[in-house]
Amino acid sequence: MSTDMYGVRVLKVDPDRLRVRIQVLVVYYDTGSRTHIPLPGEEPGVFLHFLWESAAGYLSNDDERKGPLGRVLSTDDILNYEWVDTNARRFISEVRRTETFNDPPTEEQWEELHDFYYERGGAWQDEGLLIQSEYEIRVTDRKWLEHLSQGQAWGSAAFPLNGDSWTAEDAPHIPDLAQPAVSLRPFETTTGSVKYDCVERMEFSDDGKYLAVCSDQGRVWVYDTADWSETVHTHAGDWIVPLMMWVPGEHVLVVKSYSIGDEPEEEAQWAYDVDQGTAVEVPFQRGHLRSGDGAYRISPNNAGEGGFDLHGEQRAPYRQLSHAGGWDPIQCHAFSGNSSRLFLGAQENLYVVDPAKGEVVDKVMDASERLFELASNPDGSYLAIGSFSRKLSYLEFGENRPHELCIWRMADKRIILGHQFRSFIDELAWSPNDGRWLAVALEPMSDGQFHCGKTEIAVFRMGPGESH
Repeated sequence: MSTDMYGVRVLKVDPDRLRVRIQVLVVYYDTGSRTHIPLPGEEPGVFLHFLWESAAGYLSNDDERKGPLGRVLSTDDILNYEWVDTNARRFISEVRRTETFNDPPTEEQWEELHDFYYERGGAWQDEGLLIQSEYEIRVTDRKWLEHLSQGQAWGSAAFPLNGDSWTAEDAPHIPDLAQPAVSLRPFETTTGSVKYDCVERMEFSDDGKYLAVCSDQGRVWVYDTADWSETVHTHAGDWIVPLMMWVPGEHVLVVKSYSIGDEPEEEAQWAYDVDQGTAVEVPFQRGHLRSGDGAYRISPNNAGEGGFDLHGEQRAPYRQLSHAGGWDPIQCHAFSGNSSRLFLGAQENLYVVDPAKGEVVDKVMDASERLFELASNPDGSYLAIGSFSRKLSYLEFGENRPHELCIWRMADKRIILGHQFRSFIDELAWSPNDGRWLAVALEPMSDGQFHCGKTEIAVFRMGPGESH
């Protein structure tokens, strides 16, 4: 018999309104180390499992659940955690935690708690001590609730997953990660050796008309976002870790070498006018990244924190940022499309900067086990972040450690949408003007394909469907 993780009780059920209120109690503890399985958040996967388990009579002769969900979801379905992550929203449209008790337990409560609790006659020993919460759940069909009754209780061996928890209000502003609208394979049209080559940079033009892509070996592609046709395919020359940016307000692309903070940038660059289809001369474009309006640029600093200073067009910084107060090197960065926010991602921590003040105005500590890439939507209300997978504890990857794409809602710093890739995320770009497109550069992990010109660019449009 599996060890129960939670106790579940129905407090109120209203099938006509598609709503049920439940109580969830933590019934598994390690009192020696003072640790416990956490209460579920607001993602629907674990609650789908709860409802699936809740059928009266428990199991049929062929070891399948008798309840309404048991007739449409097999044991194999509900134990396929990747499937549940993706499909739980087909059954549960919203979860909201309303009240929490005994979290964390006091030292006196820990002294009284046991490691395991089991349901006996619809109750649990020491219920007043147990960590517990109440949740309001909204389902997609009344039949998922018709078998429930007030006071019904059961033990559950389910555990929290990392599925989606976006709401109808979020939907127009976040990408549909179920399937790319377009898949681009830039290296398929190139010639010569592509060994050791991969996508290094991606940037939308300020008006969103073009998506530019630069490889580690200086290859450049430009796609017209109206039909995703390849408009430019050329070579920018040999640059040490190439950086790429658009000239503000123009369809002129610049490629140059990555600079460090010890010395001024070497004023050498390659510039290309996409509309004219020719190389051109333009003023040197400073910095590693610029804001959408061109008012702010960032360059590595020597402040001892591994961060960046803010610049205008001048060489010297006019805002020296102190993002951490200590050594916390920045791994990825992005301006919001409207230039109101600068996001700095360290290995684990996320910093939000007001570039007008040059100050950190918000932060998320321990945002991820590792942050690799990030992109912001136009107003900075949502972030796309490529990070280590949150699902390693329940998905089988063997020795591989692929990346997950997560969408953060910055109003409450929650991950509301995620997609598990079987690849690395090398670059992200979110169209800055209308936020219509999110481009993701995916690098294969397998031997013989990694950094060998096999990168695919998946382009997602906004507005996930309910089936995602």
